[in-house]
Amino acid sequence: MAHQIEADEVLSIYLDALSDEARALPDNIGEGITPIQMGDTASLRKLLSSSDPSAQQIREMVRLALNLTTPPASDPRLQSVLAALKEPISGRQALAKRVHLSPTRFSHWFVEQTGLPLRSYRKWNRLVIALQHIASGANLTAAAHAAGFADAAHFSRTFRELFGLDPSSALGHVSLKG
Repeated sequence: MAHQIEADEVLSIYLDALSDEARALPDNIGEGITPIQMGDTASLRKLLSSSDPSAQQIREMVRLALNLTTPPASDPRLQSVLAALKEPISGRQALAKRVHLSPTRFSHWFVEQTGLPLRSYRKWNRLVIALQHIASGANLTAAAHAAGFADAAHFSRTFRELFGLDPSSALGHVSLKG
């Protein structure tokens, strides 16, 4: 069964799973949709309609709108892994070695730390990189290749899996901050 949201305006906020904001979400929020009461959105609407809100301003407004607390401390080794994930060669074996774990134990540890498998986090990162290239003026094919997708079709399938729409229909209305 397909689901569809009908509304005059919809604001979707996607948080990087490893961001402080995502880590501060209550455990019971799961992967569902969290409605924000209209009264709580006035400041957020004002900020988003300004000419160029900073990523920090948006983060702060998200924290306020979702009533987030201070996130739990993360394992310091995770920062090392996140830095390595930005490097061209960061296979599971190299990442595991970086934090002194076997590759199998590393996979389990990464899920314990982040709540998602390494493969899923990498897919999200590739999408973000492609979207940044598109926001900078690249076409879908160039952005897909720059982010490590085999081709524009692979990028489009991945985008559709995550967001439920084709990139061409969504990207004219997308703003990337952060």
